[in-house]
Amino acid sequence: MLIITGEGPANDDIRYLEEGALRRGHLPRVAPWNELSVALDGSGPRLCAGGVPLEVDGIIHQMSTDALDGLIVLGAVEEDIPHLNSVGAVLRSADKFATHVRLAAHGVPTPATAFCPNDRELRLFAREYGYPVVLKQPDGARGAEVTLAREEGELLAKAASIRERGIPLLVQRFVAEAAGLNHRVIVIGGRFVAAVEQTGGRPGDFRSNGPGDVCRPVELTEEEVSVVERAARAADLDLMSADLLRGADGPVILETNSFPAFGGFEHVDLRGPILDLIERKVRENASLALSGAASPEEILAAAGEEPLAATT
Repeated sequence: MLIITGEGPANDDIRYLEEGALRRGHLPRVAPWNELSVALDGSGPRLCAGGVPLEVDGIIHQMSTDALDGLIVLGAVEEDIPHLNSVGAVLRSADKFATHVRLAAHGVPTPATAFCPNDRELRLFAREYGYPVVLKQPDGARGAEVTLAREEGELLAKAASIRERGIPLLVQRFVAEAAGLNHRVIVIGGRFVAAVEQTGGRPGDFRSNGPGDVCRPVELTEEEVSVVERAARAADLDLMSADLLRGADGPVILETNSFPAFGGFEHVDLRGPILDLIERKVRENASLALSGAASPEEILAAAGEEPLAATT
């Protein structure tokens, strides 16, 4: 099993996952994405480390758009090696607007959101949904580049500041009833696993997922579980964390993230379902390879069954 990380030493989440894989009898290898390569020859793409081909049954990775070259490496072999998550799903999840488009297309509730490249459209959106509105960049994380505009002058000034830095701009309806309170939810293999309630660590800040935030285990309603599982299917993410807000009209999904961080979820075993999922994918891949290359008699023999006797 290959576990691909960002640059530098493995973090606590990766060490936790590696330990779980070892306990199950796997031989995990942890490697930063920038130490991997792909070699192409007549037999197809081969995943390599140090120029030496790797024998890999399955891959788990925590790469996102901060490791685009690593995603290119994964993309070259993802048709051949079972893995969590796909390159396409990771890229889409990292783009907040692409995520909202995808979720809306699948009927998953989200706050009203718009991509507004000009001030006219920005003003019209704010007038339609009412102030305050949220301004954010499509690829921000941990509350970075997220701000609140309470009136038109503030809206235009903050939008100009973001655009001057060459950053695209999204505007979103503010879910006032959930200000400062967020539910971080983890879904693995399409099934809800756990949720924590996040509250902001900065007094007066409407954001809940930034420095100093506080996490507490929380129970979700049946409706909320249904929404987050639908979101995972729409996002096509094997491993997903999502930010869920409890709005006045019901739950809404604020964003999705591939490879959820484990911090705050110490009360639940996350590596168990992750390893269950990659093991299942490896088994399914082996079965497909066997069925494609073997005769029915060989498949039955591999399964420990006797072929049926011929009849006349």
